[in-house]
Amino acid sequence: MASVTSIPQLIPILLLATLPCAADGLSDLLGTLGKLQGTEAIHAKAEIQNWSQNGEGKKARIKQTHSTVQIEDGPNGLRLGWTSAQIQGARKESQLKAADPEAVTPNLDSLSALNGLGATTFLSQSDHLLQQLKGATVMEDRSDSYQGKPARLVVFKLDPTVGAEEKSMIKDRKETLKVWLDGHNVPFATEHAIAIKASKFLISFTANNREVRKLAVLGNRLVVSNETQENSGSGMGFSNTSKKVTALSFY
Repeated sequence: MASVTSIPQLIPILLLATLPCAADGLSDLLGTLGKLQGTEAIHAKAEIQNWSQNGEGKKARIKQTHSTVQIEDGPNGLRLGWTSAQIQGARKESQLKAADPEAVTPNLDSLSALNGLGATTFLSQSDHLLQQLKGATVMEDRSDSYQGKPARLVVFKLDPTVGAEEKSMIKDRKETLKVWLDGHNVPFATEHAIAIKASKFLISFTANNREVRKLAVLGNRLVVSNETQENSGSGMGFSNTSKKVTALSFY
């Protein structure tokens, strides 16, 4: 039996034993993201490949586009840029499209391939993830590998706030976020998936979205180096699928 004088010495040891051995995946990730919200100047070029199909069989309409957009963020704010050749080409293609809706318009497509919100997400991935993780719960936290690289995988269940009208339509919704972390708890890849079943006026709809991103650290910024989006949906006898791949090079 421990003596009375030794009991005070045992108290700190007993208290330490009741503490968790390691922080949970959410806390570790939030701590890292809070340190990667830099605002230093950054320049990038986005190469965007788009593919979409509306309908099925012989009536299916397939469209493919390739776009290039320059991105700049810094003290003067966010800027998206296109070359003079792209602008001039878009003007000519706009006239062609007015006469022929099926005309190929690569330069015109480039002007709408990326907006300010999308560019901000690519260059400030920490802010985006912090927003996604509000109200998230950890489903899994385990050792894993990603494309042959050892990693820690944390899987979150997301529960975002939706509007009243959307909420009334949704019959089933599953949304998860997978985050692969390196040995310093820095995220280097994510996978965001949403599956929705909804109905309105006795008409049923389904939608499935999957977004895979590869991440990198530049200075104190967490940025997206590559993104693949895959979407599919059906309703009222129609169906559509699309795939969008964006590769960013930084300089």
